[in-house]
Amino acid sequence: MLIFGVDIPLVEITIALALMLFILLVEALIVIILLMKQMSKSKQLGDLISKLSETILDIKNKEIEELDKIKR
Repeated sequence: MLIFGVDIPLVEITIALALMLFILLVEALIVIILLMKQMSKSKQLGDLISKLSETILDIKNKEIEELDKIKR
């Protein structure tokens, strides 16, 4: 096969393209795995923040009840 006037065998081009595609596939898989781990951590953080806000609201409600008892 002639490319820019240079004779390059088609098999070598195919192998080179296959190697590049394999490298890109591996990189994509690594990125997907890292994104899944980060999503898991973000979900856990969201759950912890939700529990923290519920706890703070419970504490505030208890304080309001105690203040109401003191006022009476």
